Amino acid sequence: MFKHVKDMEYTVHVDRPDPRFAVLLLEQFGGGNGELKAAMQYFSQSLGCNDPKIRDLLQDIAAEELSHLEMVGEALGMLIGQVDNIPKDFAANHMALLGGGPLLVNSAGVPWMSTYVNSMGDLYTDLSSNAGAELRAKLIYERLLQQTDDAGVKDMIRFLLSREESHNFSFMKAIETLQGSGVNKDFRDSDFSKKYMNMSTGQGDSRGPWNQGNEFSYEENPNEKYGGPAQYGKDPQPNGQREVAPGYMDQTRNNPQYAQPQPPKQH
Repeated sequence: MFKHVKDMEYTVHVDRPDPRFAVLLLEQFGGGNGELKAAMQYFSQSLGCNDPKIRDLLQDIAAEELSHLEMVGEALGMLIGQVDNIPKDFAANHMALLGGGPLLVNSAGVPWMSTYVNSMGDLYTDLSSNAGAELRAKLIYERLLQQTDDAGVKDMIRFLLSREESHNFSFMKAIETLQGSGVNKDFRDSDFSKKYMNMSTGQGDSRGPWNQGNEFSYEENPNEKYGGPAQYGKDPQPNGQREVAPGYMDQTRNNPQYAQPQPPKQH
């Protein structure tokens, strides 16, 4: 059961109307990384979540994202200002024509879409997506902060980007509790998962923890080794027992040598 708490999480103050900035702020109302997207994503994920602790986390943050949507919407209404008589060059004409309220569109006028919502049903995948979503939202708020001199608006944006940081941290910590589960349970489970292919030529090949150590096998020149583009299933000298080699049958991998078993003949 939901209820309307009339006290806002943060009281919005706008010093003066600024229709130009209102258009930019629409990105966080009806955009692909905005507050409605976040609320819908976390709530949708929670409905398919069987872990009561993670479900509670998702629903708590989803509820707060709706409060952030309310804050951004209140700010938009004040930034647009009076729309009884609007000049021809009014910066937020599309909002003014519809009464001055915020629209579920992004800063370019593209309508909000349910395809913004990522809900895969695998907690490790979903929480990883959520952590990235919070960083994307924070980045947009940081850029919005550069586009206004309104002290009240700047204070609201600083609050919101701080909450994005908080949510990102919560999701990252929740991911740590899911190690070895879901899609992560068989992560890097074959030698193919531990290969790094150097697919470039010329000077400047770089090495780091993304392609050395950490059980990585580095292929310096796969074109030369394989006689063309890397063909993982035709390595004549596999580096490990789990690697796909000629004759190896594994229906759980993209194995070009796998033959679908035929059903037994009926007598």
